[in-house]
Amino acid sequence: MLIEYIGHSCFKITDEKTGYAIVFDPYKPGSVPGYSEICEKADLVLCSHKHDDHYGKRSVELKPMTKCPFSIEKIHCYHDPEKGSLRGENSIHIVTLERTGETVIHYGDLGEDLDEFLDFKTERRLSGADLALIPVGGYYTIDKDQAVDLIKRTAPKMAIPMHFRSEKYGFGYPEIGTIEDFVRAAVSGGLDLIASDGPEFDTKDIKDAPKGKAGQICVMIPKNIEK
Repeated sequence: MLIEYIGHSCFKITDEKTGYAIVFDPYKPGSVPGYSEICEKADLVLCSHKHDDHYGKRSVELKPMTKCPFSIEKIHCYHDPEKGSLRGENSIHIVTLERTGETVIHYGDLGEDLDEFLDFKTERRLSGADLALIPVGGYYTIDKDQAVDLIKRTAPKMAIPMHFRSEKYGFGYPEIGTIEDFVRAAVSGGLDLIASDGPEFDTKDIKDAPKGKAGQICVMIPKNIEK
């Protein structure tokens, strides 16, 4: 399965055998500073909620309908620690490629208090994924330290941070934390980091982690950084 980081919280996953592609949380044009407009083709678009930086469905050209090789599950949660009273609800998508059993979890704008959110059943369902796409910037979502805690508690084989700001590349909301902030928190928390050379990654390159332990964190360069 090919993973492509478009930008902000937008990712595209593609089953390399069938070519079937899913885009998660496309942003509307002009909604996120420093990112160019999305121009992608896909078979399906999944959005965690209806805020402009996650609900740009019209930016994705849908291909003719074909059989979906993925199973899709939703977990409902909140965008904030006040049970949605500040920013509403959020959906976490668990997507499994049925042929291989590979599982990708897109956490959307999870902002709920983790101790309240991660009851036994939920933590067990979210644990051990092949790939977890996790917000790390804080303010609107969980922050860098909460993201590290989530990674440790759910132990994905690989985690990719999203929804952050970069001073080096000049993208992201000014009020959210930087990717450098998250990297420092992850290193301090004893997690293993690698850097991708670009916006794409193949799940066949994910290494197995010791049972119950978090695997690597892959920091990716978004595709749509404004030139």
